[in-house]
Amino acid sequence: MEPLTIKSFGMLAEKLPQPKFEFPYQKDSDELLKALNQEYPFLEDLKFSLAVDKQLVQEKTPLKGSEEIALLPPFSGG
Repeated sequence: MEPLTIKSFGMLAEKLPQPKFEFPYQKDSDELLKALNQEYPFLEDLKFSLAVDKQLVQEKTPLKGSEEIALLPPFSGG
């Protein structure tokens, strides 16, 4: 499987080594979050949302590897 391409924004982009990076393929969003927390332990202390193909993920979502994956900081404003 090809690696996943992950984009990060806001404070997450500042804390991760790069705002856009490749990450080993994971079969679903739950596995991806677990692997990201293992690789970057500081993520466990941050609030952020995961989006797959511009849709916020609220539950376990299967990944094929070709999706656009984004780590989004908390939103504010109105």
